[in-house]
Order: sequence, then C-alpha cells, then structure tokens
Amino acid sequence: MPNAITPDRTHGVVDSADGTPIAWSRTGTGPHLVMVHCVGVSRATTPQPTLADALAERFTVWTYDRRGKGESGTTAPYDVQREVEDLTAVIGLADGPVTAYGFSSGATLCLIAAEAGAPIERLALLEPPLYDEPDPDHAFRAEGERRLAEGPDVLHHWFHTDVVGVPAEVLAELPPPADETLRDAASLLHELTFLPGTPARRFAVVQQPTLVIASDSTAPEIHTWGEQLQEAMPQARLAILPGEWHGVDDATLTRAIGDFAGA
Repeated sequence: MPNAITPDRTHGVVDSADGTPIAWSRTGTGPHLVMVHCVGVSRATTPQPTLADALAERFTVWTYDRRGKGESGTTAPYDVQREVEDLTAVIGLADGPVTAYGFSSGATLCLIAAEAGAPIERLALLEPPLYDEPDPDHAFRAEGERRLAEGPDVLHHWFHTDVVGVPAEVLAELPPPADETLRDAASLLHELTFLPGTPARRFAVVQQPTLVIASDSTAPEIHTWGEQLQEAMPQARLAILPGEWHGVDDATLTRAIGDFAGA
C-alpha cells in the first residue's frame, strides 16, 4: 500500500517493511501523536476507548492495530523488530515530527522502538512494565503457549492474573473478554517474547525527551520502574498523577501530554 495519504482519509492500511498490512486511523489536528496500545487489544477493544478523541483536541492522533490484532495482519515467527517496523510505518504517514504515546506494554514497546532508532521525537509513556531478567530459552513464552493450547480464555486469565498481576478486586469488576479479544489472544505471546530483558538501564541510550507517567494509586513496582527510567535515561522525567490502579483519566493524561509536547 502507498504511504502517501490525503487530508480527507481518516483510516487505511499501510504495509510494514515485511509486507504485513497495518490498519490505522487518524483524528484531530495539531502536532502528530501515535498511540501504541497495550497487550492483546486493538483500536476497537482498547481499555482507553475515548483517549484518542480527548487527545485530538490538541494533536493529530494516529492509532493503529498492532500486528496480530484487530484489522492488522501478522507473520510468523514473531520478532519485536517487526513491531518496531510497524510503528515506523505508521509514523511515516505523518508529515512532521511525532510524539509516541504508549500504555503499559505498549509503552515498553515505544522504548524498544526508540532504542532501535525509530523516528520518534519524544516519548510519553503511561506505566511501562520492565522485566530485568532475560529469557533466552523463551520459557516465559512457552508457558503462555501451553495456556493457549488449553484455550484463549485460559491464556487471557493467566496473563492478567499471573503476568500483569491484576488485583482480584479489580479483575472482578472487569467485563469478560470480548470475542475479538479472545480471537486475538495468541498476540499475548508477543509480550511474553519481548518483555523479558527490559531493565531500565537498557534504555539509557534513548536520547529523546521522555515523560513517564504513573498513577498515584497504581502498583508500587510501577513507581519503582518509573523512577529507574528517570534515573537511567538522560532526558526522562517521572510524573505521578491522580488516577486509579494502572490508569489515569483522559483529561489528566491529555493535559500532561499536551503540556509536555507543547501542543
């Protein structure tokens, strides 16, 4: 697919470097911002369904389905560098500098992309998880594959309880996963592949201005990881904002990111 788009096109598909089709949407006007979603969700199933519209008051907002989810394609075997290329392809649709905003594992993916040289001007990261220990034998992924063989619902539940550590009281309030989420459950294995071996010190080479955001009511380790990134990265700062477990409301996020990016 050609990368050039016209002003009236608000959604489409762009081919990544390996030919995988990546579905994207655009809304708003202003400086460019690309949203990188968290694990296992698409534009249609994101836990931040109204954030793009909120950010569109200050930015031209690009959202996309990460490979293996929603309307985007996928290829095997999985390699996180293909996801870096996907993000780079979406950034290539913009006609100016881009802020990359990532949530949770999507924020960690943004760090990996910046480390790899993706053309990102600045980073806004909401609660990126960091996993110090590498997993050269892919045992973490293999455990996920065993759960997936039992059923996508089994993998989904295990991932959120044992990997993410969603508190029981929070999990009880969540709706059951949508059919589309279960259809894309195999994409949870992507995070099990790229999250091991992501200590903060790995990203000391990232030179872009970076805003790391955490809720004041989130898990303690999130604050620790944010502090570690602030210490390791030359232009990173941590902002603790009012929020809930693993989340900050749209208005607060939009204000913080807009002020950070000068939008």
